[in-house]
Amino acid sequence: MNIKNQGPIFVPDQHQKEIENLSKAALMDMVWDMATQLTGGDSLANTDIMKQVRTTAEVIVRYRKQEKK
Repeated sequence: MNIKNQGPIFVPDQHQKEIENLSKAALMDMVWDMATQLTGGDSLANTDIMKQVRTTAEVIVRYRKQEKK
């Protein structure tokens, strides 16, 4: 199974339905907003924000690949 087709790993069961109702664009906006908050960044700190997004994505992809095995 492609890792994109796996179910959520970190989202608690009771919240999965609500999050599944969000569009991909809304989820991307949420990721960007949360990364901005984590880095203390603003729209001028896009490099730092994207670094946080990449780091988090790398961890999640690694977990998903482990779950696949």
